[in-house]
Amino acid sequence: MSALKITQTHIRNALKIALRTGRYFKLNSFERATLVLASKLVRIVKSQTLKEILLKIFEKISPKLTLKIKAFLIGLEIAKKRVEHALMLGYKKALSWMKDTNYILYLGFMQLTTPPIYRI
Repeated sequence: MSALKITQTHIRNALKIALRTGRYFKLNSFERATLVLASKLVRIVKSQTLKEILLKIFEKISPKLTLKIKAFLIGLEIAKKRVEHALMLGYKKALSWMKDTNYILYLGFMQLTTPPIYRI
């Protein structure tokens, strides 16, 4: 999860979704305060503890938010392995794969939707 960057825009989007859907009022006071303060004060979340707290809050607000984050993390691990193998074979252009977020999300969603029997 260290490669995951939660920015102020992610937090503000989650806060907007929570307010629109009414899920903001189902959060406890600590979670509300964390969400509001983080949306105003934090530009990029660097603390691992704060990341975990925010991911739990995001899960309560909208499962779609956390699904995309999980897919990104899984895709990032798969992309790292593929880039390593490509570099060992001498393919220098493989480093650009790590910058392509659509490719990383594609790999992650493909892994999540693959039946458990066929997963790597």
